[in-house]
Amino acid sequence: MSGTFKEIRRKLWFILNIGVVLWVLLGAYCMLVPPYEFWPAAFIAFSLPAALVLNILFLLYWLVKRSWYVVLPLSVLLLGWNYYARLLAINPGTEEPEQEKKTLQVLSFNTHAFSAYDDKEAGNSSASKEMIEWVSTHPADVYCLQEFYSRHNSDVYNTISRIGIRYDKHHYFTTSQSDRYNARFGIAIFSKYPIVDEGVILFGDKSANRVAWADLDVKGDTIRVYAVHLQSMSIKATDIENTYSSIGNEDSFKREGRNLARRLRKGFIARGHQVELLIEHFQKSPYPFIVCGDFNDIPFSYTYNELAKELDNAMVEAGTGVGATYNGPIPFLRIDNQFYSKGLRAYNFKTYYDMGLSDHFPISAKYVLEKEER
Repeated sequence: MSGTFKEIRRKLWFILNIGVVLWVLLGAYCMLVPPYEFWPAAFIAFSLPAALVLNILFLLYWLVKRSWYVVLPLSVLLLGWNYYARLLAINPGTEEPEQEKKTLQVLSFNTHAFSAYDDKEAGNSSASKEMIEWVSTHPADVYCLQEFYSRHNSDVYNTISRIGIRYDKHHYFTTSQSDRYNARFGIAIFSKYPIVDEGVILFGDKSANRVAWADLDVKGDTIRVYAVHLQSMSIKATDIENTYSSIGNEDSFKREGRNLARRLRKGFIARGHQVELLIEHFQKSPYPFIVCGDFNDIPFSYTYNELAKELDNAMVEAGTGVGATYNGPIPFLRIDNQFYSKGLRAYNFKTYYDMGLSDHFPISAKYVLEKEER
């Protein structure tokens, strides 16, 4: 009787394992589906990390049981290794470039308006001053700053001057909106190298989200840098907290859950259109380029997948760990990235967890220009 029970349990676990495999396959397929054509696919793709983790647990389970069923999760691990690399980067050491090579360090940071509005509510500007000083003294050659905030008539928030002019950096600032303090809000690119051309990709008249780009003269070679801010998830910490707190109250939980799902769906659809405009633009670039910023989508999304089909990711190629960049109540979210084209190689990728004054953590990577042999 005991043997029969064990056999039934083993078959049940095997069926569940098959279910996880099908989940992985479906999630991988859904990343290929534009959310504006079939938005439920985006939610299925969003769940893919859970399926990948469960697959690892089944792998360990069958190993402990010394069962040939281990072939099933092992096959998923091997065939889906690229997806696991998005989940967890393992790069014990990246090769440093030769000294004569041209290099470029790029910092990307959603500054959350340098906490200007948070500080105003608190009645001081200490967090803003600390954040502005941190950015302005960072050793990167290029800063790509989203939700950039500048107020020319303020000693604290005159960030164009404090970050750019004071440190003799060239800059390009595209403004998406302004406030009653005559402050400007948008995307800024600062560079120690001359900017020889610049522009902006707009996502419609009503969207504050956009992409700024600049062509940099890096010691005689031109490299294009894109600073990206795609459609926000429009989810605040209070929304997530309200959903958590409503567990146990069926009506409240349904209401909060629908609210979250509605906002996620809107973001998925908008970013699907936006990433296609971005790709259309950089495919015409005559120079090697770096695409970095706040994409507001995880590595298991249509947005990320479309970029990964065209470009390499600095975190995957030169980082270590999960690389979470969202500084909020949902852990392990990596929604800020740096992608790069052929002709460049990334090394020394970093996420700065010590700078926790924004709702995003800054990221940086160093790049070496590697001219293709003809």
